[in-house]
Amino acid sequence: MKALGIISMVFAIISIFVPVIGPYLTVVCAFIIAFSAGPGLTFGLVAIGINLLNVIFLSPSLWITAGTSGIVESSNMLMNMGILFIGAQVIAMIVLFLVHKVWKNKQKNA
Repeated sequence: MKALGIISMVFAIISIFVPVIGPYLTVVCAFIIAFSAGPGLTFGLVAIGINLLNVIFLSPSLWITAGTSGIVESSNMLMNMGILFIGAQVIAMIVLFLVHKVWKNKQKNA
């Protein structure tokens, strides 16, 4: 599980520098993060932070896409992108904590 955390951090860092596919790579990274419990918990949480920073502040392709459309379309587009990219990170965090709790209980019982 530690390996999944490290892989998710690598994907999160790579997604910052990939222009168009980067935001979608954060969704793939969120799926990997969801199962990086146990020793990989810290790496998974750091990857979620990097993904959120990337989607909110660093992703130029998202801002260019929103900026090229009209004002009303832009606000709708930003809302949809927020639901997709930020929502994936929130769901990954919830699943990560649930899987980590199950992992911790198994470690106690073993």
